[in-house]
Amino acid sequence: MPTAFLSGLYMSEHHQRLQHEAESAIDQCLAPLVAQLEERGPHTDYAVRRVLSETGWLGVLIGSDWDGMDEGHVAKTALLAAVSRVSGAAGAILQASILGTAPIAEYGSTEMRRTWLPEIAAGRIWPTIATTEPTTGSHILAMETTARRKKNGYVLDGEKDFVGNADIGDVHCVIARTGEPLESKSLTAFLVEKGTPGLEVVHRPLNGLYGFSVDGLRLRGVYVPDANVIGEVGDGLAVAMLSSVVYGRLNLAAVALGIHRHILDTTRQWVSTRPRNQGHLSDLETVRNRVAEMQHRLMNAELAAHHAAYLLDKGQPCDAWLFNSKLTNHRFGIASGEDAKQLHGGHAGRVGNPCEQLRRDIDLINAPAGPDDLQLKRLAETVLGPNRTEWSAQYAARRRG
Repeated sequence: MPTAFLSGLYMSEHHQRLQHEAESAIDQCLAPLVAQLEERGPHTDYAVRRVLSETGWLGVLIGSDWDGMDEGHVAKTALLAAVSRVSGAAGAILQASILGTAPIAEYGSTEMRRTWLPEIAAGRIWPTIATTEPTTGSHILAMETTARRKKNGYVLDGEKDFVGNADIGDVHCVIARTGEPLESKSLTAFLVEKGTPGLEVVHRPLNGLYGFSVDGLRLRGVYVPDANVIGEVGDGLAVAMLSSVVYGRLNLAAVALGIHRHILDTTRQWVSTRPRNQGHLSDLETVRNRVAEMQHRLMNAELAAHHAAYLLDKGQPCDAWLFNSKLTNHRFGIASGEDAKQLHGGHAGRVGNPCEQLRRDIDLINAPAGPDDLQLKRLAETVLGPNRTEWSAQYAARRRG
């Protein structure tokens, strides 16, 4: 369970009921799959998709007009953390397609939302977002994927990397260049359906989060009709940034939070049952101090994630809190993983030991939506300038509109 203060401060009775129901469903339907995820190593897991599809959680942020849960970011954070506490891979799978929903929900035309959002909310369609490229990384305006005009649409050519759920995705939001390189209005977002001629998934396995597909997409002469342009031509940077900042940072903070809770759970059980000097490891002051440090970090990580979610739900500008939520949850999760390693001793290096798996998984939360150094860069800009677009403010304005 989360630290008690969250219930009174950020989580209403409704949120708590939703969380309890989610935990029950996770224990019953998801937990039995966890062992096989790890045993199979790097792979794309479809069983987790089937289980999560039936929960309706993919539509946690989709409005009720489109058959979604319309629960908000506090609820989303609680759900993702609960799933990730049992399986970081399952949490990553769920968050990646919640993120992939953002371009359609925030920038899609009425017809596009009518077509796709009810299907996503029902778990029948899983979207992705494809922005990052192999050579340009997070330098979005330097991307090389192009979209050239042809008849009543565009032809896309290029390659994307680190696409969460690439292999299970049914529809991909692909950001491509329609203007001159490095210009702010040079990018456009396109909806590319699975099976479109010229679209290929390029498998690039990870060393953790087994079952989660984080692969590449290769586009060779992929034709996309005008109806599949997301927003307006030139909106691509805004689509990518609002999705990454408002949805992505907090999604990943929530996954890291769930893994962090699992790290502490595993360590508490280990030190409380491991014999030592006619007692247990937990009797030693040095061990207790390390566990206390882990609890300290976890409490602060919970606060960072839920405070950012609360501000988003209240319509407050909070980009800095979103950057902070990912930075804090990743850094503190890594530090607690190191403490867990020290307390497990040599056992932490054995394949199959939960500590070994959890440390691999938490490490993979670093790069998506920018590594720690990028979060620090953005936080420095909030103090020292230059001033940047406050994407959470734009998100709130779109909600009011």
